Amino acid sequence: MFIRRSTYRRLAARAEAYAQAYVDAQRARHRKTPPAVERRNRLVQACARYRAEHVAALAAQQRRIDYLQEQVDEVLGLNSEQVRAGARWQQRRPDKPRPVAQ
Repeated sequence: MFIRRSTYRRLAARAEAYAQAYVDAQRARHRKTPPAVERRNRLVQACARYRAEHVAALAAQQRRIDYLQEQVDEVLGLNSEQVRAGARWQQRRPDKPRPVAQ
């Protein structure tokens, strides 16, 4: 069976285009991840490092704040038995205003 030269060239060009598309698809599958994904992963890792470094510092700061608050309460006399007893009275007093449900 004979075919025209122009038909042969068209078929050969089409076959070459398909072969090149296949090669491009194979390369795309094995290519590195896109830059945006890499950047996002780097940012997530940086946040995790920052959190790990500063969690201990934040906990130490909170302990210091709690200690200073205890000292202020002690100086002002808020740790006395009378104040503690009054706190219990405040919770159960009969004339305590109640929120009105609407």
